[in-house]
Amino acid sequence: MKNLIALIQKGEIIELGKTIRNGSYYFGHGPVYIGKHLYYDDAKRRYKELDIPEGSGFANVRLNMCDHTGTHIDALNHVSEKGKLFGGIDIKTMRADVDGYKDLDVTTIPPIFTRGVFFDVSDIGVEREVTDKDLEQRLKVKIERGDAAIIYTGFSKDGADEEPGIGLDAARWIVNKGFGIVGSDAPRTEYIRKNMKTYLPVHRFLIAENGIPIIDNMNLENLAKALNGRQEFVLVLLPLKLTGATASPLNPIAII
Repeated sequence: MKNLIALIQKGEIIELGKTIRNGSYYFGHGPVYIGKHLYYDDAKRRYKELDIPEGSGFANVRLNMCDHTGTHIDALNHVSEKGKLFGGIDIKTMRADVDGYKDLDVTTIPPIFTRGVFFDVSDIGVEREVTDKDLEQRLKVKIERGDAAIIYTGFSKDGADEEPGIGLDAARWIVNKGFGIVGSDAPRTEYIRKNMKTYLPVHRFLIAENGIPIIDNMNLENLAKALNGRQEFVLVLLPLKLTGATASPLNPIAII
């Protein structure tokens, strides 16, 4: 904890979450509906026995969206590999009910206060995957177990047929280095190419085989500018306590 606090030089807080808007459509995760539930005047009509002045009341909205909407962290029950979740849990025991998928849900991810290690790979684009060599060449600090690898690709869309990201060799490098979390500004963090025949190998390897959560679709533009070549920062993650969920929307913060 003392070492983390020592990383804070300016005391500047940078939000890393994207804004979620009504009507947005997220590739693979569907639409977002944010609509009126109660309006201010509804209080007077609902609670007629109370002395409520005209125009006084409360308002709220109803949300309808996938748990993987916007910037989000994947829980360990999100991905299976050959019929198993991380730790050997058989997916046949994971039939969804009204409470979602309970084993390894997002409530099992605690609040996270750790060191983020920033990798700027924005020069690579979608022409090829980010490799282990790309990450090794950009590494300027000694990795400690539990650090978060935060990968800046410069991609701003919420989804596409082709997306930049890491390949399986880079994912293996991340595991071997001892990182505990992986995050990216790309919608799926891993390299996506049109007409690819493989199915999310990086997600399967990191989550199902190694128990490493992934943060997808981060907003890293302001952090890249603020770091100005520096690689270390403090990362704070507070997943929502959503029982049965396979992910949680996030607004992570960086402190530099």
